[in-house]
Amino acid sequence: MFRTSTRRAVVAGVTAVLLGVSTGVANAADPTVLIPTGKYPEAVALSPDGKKAYVTSPPDASVTVVDTATNKVTNTIAVQRGPFEVAFTPDGSKAYVANAYANAVSVIDTASETMVASAFGGDYPTSLTISRDGSRVYVVGREAVHVLDTTTDTEVAAVKLETTAHALATAPDGTKVWAATESGELTAIDTTTNTVVDAVKSGSGGDVVLSPDGTRAYQNGGNALVVIDLVAHEVVTRVPGLQNGYLLTISPDGSRVYAGSRASDTTQGTLAEFDTNTNTLTRKLPAGAYPYGTAVTQDGTHAYVVLAGQAALAYIDLRS
Repeated sequence: MFRTSTRRAVVAGVTAVLLGVSTGVANAADPTVLIPTGKYPEAVALSPDGKKAYVTSPPDASVTVVDTATNKVTNTIAVQRGPFEVAFTPDGSKAYVANAYANAVSVIDTASETMVASAFGGDYPTSLTISRDGSRVYVVGREAVHVLDTTTDTEVAAVKLETTAHALATAPDGTKVWAATESGELTAIDTTTNTVVDAVKSGSGGDVVLSPDGTRAYQNGGNALVVIDLVAHEVVTRVPGLQNGYLLTISPDGSRVYAGSRASDTTQGTLAEFDTNTNTLTRKLPAGAYPYGTAVTQDGTHAYVVLAGQAALAYIDLRS
């Protein structure tokens, strides 16, 4: 899904009843844990130590803080207008929020759980990623990828791309940031020089995650998961099974990719699970109304799924 398109067709009063899914893949029970969030939540990120989950709410200009030990809300942090994605620095001391409606990036001090600074994020920033050493934040704006210094929280570079980017992912070795662009290309930015150094045609502009060894990218193709070999510079396969797919996440061991999925004629959605070894859709887990962002726990046993239509975060057991 392109990140600049309309993303809010959520209707009020949706229920938590999953409609029938006729995909031929296995389905587990409905999620039993629903955690309240702000209105129409967008994305979720887990802190590096796994103890907190941060959930963005664009209409409320807030970030909901969830204690993952208890799955209880412990705080609500006020940020700038239109918070979409959120990401933590590797040491967990800060979290950065892309605020699309404010053209800004909010900086959260995680110890005090307050917004402590604001930086320019470009025109309508929606996606961001942080360098492996924690020194830089890369933020998607319509006109460029903006690079922020995390020591000063100021812009140090703006990388112009041929077309607008919609999603970002940092390579595991830290040498590149890959940008998914609306021209259907993955463009690599060198993190030392902040220049474009590589490009791979993927045919999609959707959200992207990388394998732990950095050799493969997995991209949301709307109705399929696109698997790209970044070494051979080619699309390996397109795995069907997504419907109106949104944000992706990859398990810590790289064995699974997850995405929210929802048929156009229903509010109710699922969490689609893909096996990266076989490049197949393994199952769809009931998730609730309008699943958006996802995150997987460090041990790979559970997933958090943002439910835009229920103002909630679902906690789903992946072991069954």
